[in-house]
This record gives sequence, C-alpha cells and structure tokens, in this order.
Amino acid sequence: MKAGDIARRVSFVTPDTLAGELAVRFKNAAEVNTFPVVRAGKPVGVITRDRLSALRKAGGLWERRPAALFMNAAPIVVCENLELAEVSAVIAQMSRETLFEGIVMVDANGDYAGLAGAFELFRTAITVAEERNRDLTRLAERLAAETEKAQAASRAKSDFLATMSHEIRTPLNGVLGMAQALTMDGLGPDQRDKLNMILDSGETLTALLNDILDLSKIEADKMEIMAVASNLEASLGRAFKLFEPAAREKGLTLTIVREGGGPDWLHFDRVRVHQCLTNLISNAVKFTAAGRVDVRWSVAAAPDGGPHSVRVSVTDTGIGMDEKALSRLFNAFTQADGTTTRRFGGTGLGLAITRKLARLMDGDVHVSSRPGIGSTFTLTFEATAAKPLVKPARKDTETQAVADKQRVVRILLVDDNATNRQVAKLFLARLQCEIVEAANGVEALERLGSQPFDVVLLDVHMPVMDGCETIRHIRSSNQPWSALPVIALTADAMEGDRERFVALGMTDYLAKPIDRRLLLNKIHEATSRGVEKQMDDSMAPASGDDTDPSDILGAIASAIAG
Repeated sequence: MKAGDIARRVSFVTPDTLAGELAVRFKNAAEVNTFPVVRAGKPVGVITRDRLSALRKAGGLWERRPAALFMNAAPIVVCENLELAEVSAVIAQMSRETLFEGIVMVDANGDYAGLAGAFELFRTAITVAEERNRDLTRLAERLAAETEKAQAASRAKSDFLATMSHEIRTPLNGVLGMAQALTMDGLGPDQRDKLNMILDSGETLTALLNDILDLSKIEADKMEIMAVASNLEASLGRAFKLFEPAAREKGLTLTIVREGGGPDWLHFDRVRVHQCLTNLISNAVKFTAAGRVDVRWSVAAAPDGGPHSVRVSVTDTGIGMDEKALSRLFNAFTQADGTTTRRFGGTGLGLAITRKLARLMDGDVHVSSRPGIGSTFTLTFEATAAKPLVKPARKDTETQAVADKQRVVRILLVDDNATNRQVAKLFLARLQCEIVEAANGVEALERLGSQPFDVVLLDVHMPVMDGCETIRHIRSSNQPWSALPVIALTADAMEGDRERFVALGMTDYLAKPIDRRLLLNKIHEATSRGVEKQMDDSMAPASGDDTDPSDILGAIASAIAG
C-alpha cells in the first residue's frame, strides 16, 4: 500500500488568505483540523485549528492577518508513492505538535496531492499489518494442511511399499526356498540348468524389490548409515570375489589392487559399502564383452585427526558412454539409452542408489567414459580409524568338542504359512535336528512349556498371537526358556525393521526370501552366543541333559559345510 492510498483531498489555501476566511472554512468543515498552504501548486506550510484559536485569543485585528504570518512553514511532506512502511518510519520521528498537523502528500512533480493525519496513518498501518497477519495465518494453515496431506501420502506410500514387500516376499520365499531345496537333490545337468535359471530369476526379482525399497527409504530420508569397525580390505575383497565366476565365464581379466598405505581397520557401513561396490563391479562385468575390469582402492591420510577419505575406482573396457548418456546416468530408472535394458537387463536403480548412499557417507560417485573405449566409476566415502577387532581363540578342548561331538539340535519353528514351514524344514534337512512346528504364538508358548529347545524360528505376522506379542511373552516369562535364542523370520524388510525386532527381544533377524546358508549361519551365531555364555558361566546343562552344549555348533557347522 502507498501513502497516497489513504490521503484525503483537503482544499488548500494560499499564503495571503486572511484568518477571517480561514475561521469560516474551519467552521464549515468540522472534520478538518488542518489546511495546507500552497503557492503555485507547491505546499509551503500548514495551518491548524489550534493555531487559529491561539491567534484569536491574542486579540487585535486577527481577521485581517494573512496565513503566511501564523502558519507552520516547515510541514512534513512525503511523496504519495512512498510505501506505507516508509511513511511509518517518518511518523515515528515526528514531535507531538507535528503529529497533530498531519502529513502533506505531493505527487512526483512536488505538487500538492492531499493530506493525511498521522494517527490515521498509524491506524491504517495497524490495519494493514493485521490483515497481513491474517493472510500469513491463512497461508500457514494452508501449508499445514498441505504438509499433513504430503505426510499422509508419504505414510500411505510407506505402508503400501511395506505391504507389497511383505506380500511379494512371502510367495517368493516359497519359490526360492523350494528351488534351493531342490539343489540338494540328485539332479541331472539339464534339470540343474533349469533350476539355476529359476534361482537367478528369483534373485533378480529380490534384488529389484530391495532396490525399490532402498530408493524409497533414501528419498524419505529414512536411510541410516551404521558405521562399525571393519577391515576394509577384507570387505572389498568379499565383494570382488562375488564376480570372479562371472568374469571368468566371459573370459574377462578381473583384478583388485591397493594403492598406497593407510589403515585397514576403519569405521564404515560395510553393508552399504558392499552394496555400492557390487553395483559398480556388476555393471562393469555386465557391460564388458572382452578385455578387463580393474578395481583400485586407496585410503588417504586423515587431515589433523579427521576422517580418512576412501577411494575405490572400477575401470572396464566395455561399451562406454557419450556425454548425453552420462548426463542422465544417475537418474533413477534411467540407463544409458533405450536399448540398454533390452540388451543387458536391469532397472537403472543401481547407480542412483549408489550415488545417494555415497553422499550419505560424505562421499560421491563420479564417472568418466568414452564410447567403445570403456568407463571408470569412482566411489569415495569417509571413514574414521578403528582399532582391529581380534576374536579370542577357543581352547583346543572346546574346538575339538565342536568338531567331534554332535547332537540333535532342537528347533521350534513358528509360522502360520505351511509353505514357509515346509521350506524351513527342507533347509534344515541335512542338519541333525528335531523340528517342532507351531502355527501361532499361543501354540509356540505351549510347546516351549512342554519341552526344551535350542532355538526358536519365529514368524512375525500370524493370527491369534503374532511374533511381536510372542517374543514379549517369552522374554517376560521367568521360565528357563526366557533367554532362548529367537530368530525372526519375516517378510518385513523396511528400514528399521531389524532394529525394531531386536529391541523387542529378538536375538537376530532374517528377511524373506530366506537363503539356506544364511539361515544356518544365523542359527549357528545365535546358538554360539548361548553356548559361550554357558561356558563362561561354567553352568551345567539344564533339565538333566548331559550333552555338551558345544555339540550343537558341530551339528550346525556340518550342515553348513554340506
């Protein structure tokens, strides 16, 4: 709003206008307290009702005196185009007397344009501010409503992804589980090739599902980097070895070389670093028909005790890319060109996720490439120095006990899905074990109360009593089995699910579709912790069982090896 928007066009007088005439004007215009004095269009002063009254009291020939003799010749004059906030600043500096005179408005040429009372200006400024506040309040309410809608949409998206992930993983667990179980049977070469194709397709579908979930978690700012003390060289070596068979099959030379020094042990998220590196090596092997793929890595010295900068480059002699392809390479669901998916497969999520993960680890991913020559992808991330973790060596007698003695491993398998129970039983077929089944938590608690077990495999989503309620009952039972190892087997695989289940009391967590060797390893780790605690506390076997608890480990180790 401008100053001129609230100006009143009050009639003006000239400097030679007599006081008697002014008295008549004031009498005929009761609402006017000030008249501007104008000469040749320009304001030269103001006359107030109070000044005229004072002149009257002085007596004499006051009616014959011209305005020029008793006017205020230094009025406050502002341009009508001035912003109201600027006019308010002028008013704030005015004296008490001049406040009652008001402010004279002029146009751009300096000619008289109207009069505005100072208090009127104040009232208008307050009104404008109140209206602005009302507008801001309405805007804030609208933004709050839109934010709530966006948050509701985000929650709905997360719920949808969680539900779809669960619903897809459950049948996928049956498909891949049965396929893995078939690999243990005596199959002919042709049958084994077909089975491998099923497994490869299932693993591709699982990878796609995991990529979509990872991308949604990153975009929702729910992805957390969990840095732990790890051996970087060992972690990179494990990722590298995964692709040696594929490279060998294609006749590619695959190498990994360390450049420079630096510590081996660092604090970093080995899961996410593994994910980033496998994405880069996988692409390099996939898009290279002949030649080589070279992995080089280094750890830069930490400046002033700060984090080390880790650099891993993957160079291939593959198809390469032009500038246009490079410009969209890290966009989700985007590949180099429209024929890439048809020729090589994939969703275009891997590189997008890799860059986002690298940036979460205070690094990045960069690429240089030439069509027909090859590409180099460089992953960087930061990691702080860590002390090497050394596992205490087991006593020879204990090691011998694990290797030589075996006993039946007692497992309580709790899942309402019969297919899932069948898959788990097939996975454990080579493990010398006794499996007792339960279809819900109530049945599981009944089984626990009637016989001893070494480990519980517990589904989460079940009727009657779900896994979360079941683990609460187990941990708070004050029974000998309250500390029993419990592994959650669930199709819940969203960010934070593992931490949530462990916080409830689960010993460990395994997402469906379940990998057989991973399941056996989880059982081994869970029972190892229980056995080591018994050994450390020098406890006798419970319930009169005279079998050495370390026998369990030997049985599981044999099954894993088989």
